[in-house]
Amino acid sequence: MRGFVLTEIRAKQIRLCFLGILLGASIWAGRHGGGGDFFVLRKSVMAAWSGHFDGVYIRESSGPFFYPPFALVFFGFFNLFSSEPIAIVINVFFHVLSFVGFCWGIRKLFPYLFSSTSFIFWFLSFCFSIAPIHLDFMGQNINLPLAAMLVWVEVLRQRNSKINDFLCGFYSSLIAWIKIFPGFITLTYALRGSRELRWGGIAGGIGGLIFPILVFRDGGFELYREFLRTIVIYHDKNLIDGSAVLNLPGLIARWGLGRVNQSLLNGLIFAIPLVIALAFWAWVFFKASKEENSENLTIWATALGLMTFLNSASRPDYFVFYTPIFVSLLGSWRRLVSMERTLLLLAFAFIALTQQAMVGRYWNIELQFLRVPVIGMGFLFLVQAFLFYRSRKTWIE
Repeated sequence: MRGFVLTEIRAKQIRLCFLGILLGASIWAGRHGGGGDFFVLRKSVMAAWSGHFDGVYIRESSGPFFYPPFALVFFGFFNLFSSEPIAIVINVFFHVLSFVGFCWGIRKLFPYLFSSTSFIFWFLSFCFSIAPIHLDFMGQNINLPLAAMLVWVEVLRQRNSKINDFLCGFYSSLIAWIKIFPGFITLTYALRGSRELRWGGIAGGIGGLIFPILVFRDGGFELYREFLRTIVIYHDKNLIDGSAVLNLPGLIARWGLGRVNQSLLNGLIFAIPLVIALAFWAWVFFKASKEENSENLTIWATALGLMTFLNSASRPDYFVFYTPIFVSLLGSWRRLVSMERTLLLLAFAFIALTQQAMVGRYWNIELQFLRVPVIGMGFLFLVQAFLFYRSRKTWIE
């Protein structure tokens, strides 16, 4: 697969057409979709900034809120818009800005994807990303904005200056305080980054911790107590129920249910992702000082995917975080052997072609219930592991 050649103008026109269709459909879905992260987030922000701290984390009317207290500070601007129609407009605008920022950031990190000779790779990446982006708009979820932030943090790190490294660490820590699981990226940066990046991460971590206390004073401590209590409840209820929990813990829980002892199953659900995360971080720590920026970009893309793969809350709208590793592997297509190319195409099929728009609602539910997309994610990491192994052999030789 070398990609068919289009003129530069023609390729740009087709890309803009596809992106326009996706953006238009997503804005419509965001306007007419109900509930979702931003609906719950807005209610919680209004409760916290009004001083009703006991109504932030547990509410029957709009559902539970599971974000750290810093999210209430970061999204405090929602408190300025008491009118729901205005809040919907702000929400859609925020998602459109995130959509543009995500696409632009991906273009800066992976410029080859936008050349006229790699149009087929761009098209595959578009098909890979269209469903989660659409779901983020439709469910008013926060993952697309988080993905855009993380992409631009990496763009910042690629500039190779002390101040940019510090800001990269600082911003990545603050993003982790919005929804916890991006802390995987923060720790990966700390293990492979410069001293300035580590100090930035520490500063951001301390800032994210104390900002809610500075803003809400005694209410900040109450918010932290409620957050810790609620997150435990969320994890216990989240793992096995429903077909849309698509991650490694969900795969273990689904396939192990009824086959192994429940206490053993609970141990496996906790231990296997932890071992994989620790092994990855150990590898990053020992490899980090030996690599160039291009290789660090691949490590970042892999970490972004693993962050989602190991997160017990990951659902289809989280798949946007897999885009960088998929794009990175497409860029390595000519270095892949036939078996690795087959695995990459199977990963694309298992993740992108099992969406409801492709197979219908019934088969989408059945395939997700069997965690078929999670197997596709495993194929992505397997191909990347083979590439890392071959690059290590080359380095040794």
